[in-house]
Amino acid sequence: MNKQQVLAADSRLAHRNIPITIIGGGIHGVSIAIRLLREAPTMARHIAIVDRHPQPLTQWRDKTERQGMMFLRSPAVHHISSDALGIVEYAERHNRTGELAPPYSQPSTQLFWDYCNDTLTELEQHRVYYQFEVAKLRWDRGAGQFPFRLISKDNVGFRSRCVVLAVGVDDCAYVPAEFVQWRCQYPDRILHASEFTVDYQDEEDSEESFVIVGGGLTAGTLARSLSERGHSVALIARKQLKTEQFDFPPVWLGPKALAEFASETDFQRRYEIIQQNRGEGSITPDIMEALTDAVNINIYPETRIQNIVSVGEGGPTQRLNVTTDRGDIMNVSRIILATGYQFNLRRYGFLRELIAQHRIPLVCGLPHLDANLQLYPVQNLFGSGTIAQLQIGPASGNIAGASLAYERLREKLLAHL
Repeated sequence: MNKQQVLAADSRLAHRNIPITIIGGGIHGVSIAIRLLREAPTMARHIAIVDRHPQPLTQWRDKTERQGMMFLRSPAVHHISSDALGIVEYAERHNRTGELAPPYSQPSTQLFWDYCNDTLTELEQHRVYYQFEVAKLRWDRGAGQFPFRLISKDNVGFRSRCVVLAVGVDDCAYVPAEFVQWRCQYPDRILHASEFTVDYQDEEDSEESFVIVGGGLTAGTLARSLSERGHSVALIARKQLKTEQFDFPPVWLGPKALAEFASETDFQRRYEIIQQNRGEGSITPDIMEALTDAVNINIYPETRIQNIVSVGEGGPTQRLNVTTDRGDIMNVSRIILATGYQFNLRRYGFLRELIAQHRIPLVCGLPHLDANLQLYPVQNLFGSGTIAQLQIGPASGNIAGASLAYERLREKLLAHL
């Protein structure tokens, strides 16, 4: 979409009053919109999804492609629509059941994406998606029925009665403190996983040497994908690698664990519970098997990097020597930091003024929300995804968390249509 088309998309919103605005066109934003449209199809003109990308789910698709992810970690029952067996039935109709991996029918990324594309036609038909990068979000309690004002980077604005924040963690990449200086020294050679694609090809050689830092699924998936392309990989983790089918205990999708979580009134304690249950990352059994079987992957558990120095001149021929507390790794082409994300609502520029002006309380970067996922004290400002962790718990940022969030949001949102 070119500049003229972006302005055209903005102009379709300019000076309008939209009852419900969803900021974020990822899994959560799309999931909420589709559920609303199915419950109230005649109210489509009252709903808008705004996102900086020209198409929904752009960031999710790019992330899976960058990592070389072949199958989702989530079972087939978790996806963007309310039909629990939607992907399974789609696979059966298209003779693609072989793309549902055991033991929990995890869909291949291509099957998931094709199913999403099929479902996204509902958004296209209702014309509720807009490429609109929010630069400022303002709330004026006394501004009548539409107290929120959303302003784009091109200074186009519209008003809304209710806003749902469905932004992901992609803007909150975490770089450990010890790597900050090294990244400044070697910006082209040390990259966060969010900046790197497994399709990398060096200008000089087809076989390269990589160091991947991290012990979670992203680290494991990148290591496997690069090794399959003929590269050698050193996987460095601070702790022993842990094998788990899921990235949080499935009990967190059930009412008992969520009720116990809700009974905890101390939000700092809630944050600690989330950290304990999500841990520091784990790797699925199939990826772990691929890592241990690959002859060109060396795993360094309980290892820390002590120094990184350059070898040779800069440019495409530059290489790095990595010193660890278990020895040296020589002639490294790239160091990939699969160190995850550290969510902080203040990282989103369009929210900083709102957070400061209305003193929205944060716990380790996460906002206080009430049981309806409303950000205290701003009325009719709701959160879904990682933003909702202090209410939804460890599953909040996952695909399954979108369904949990909608259950909380449903009555409040439908009341605004």
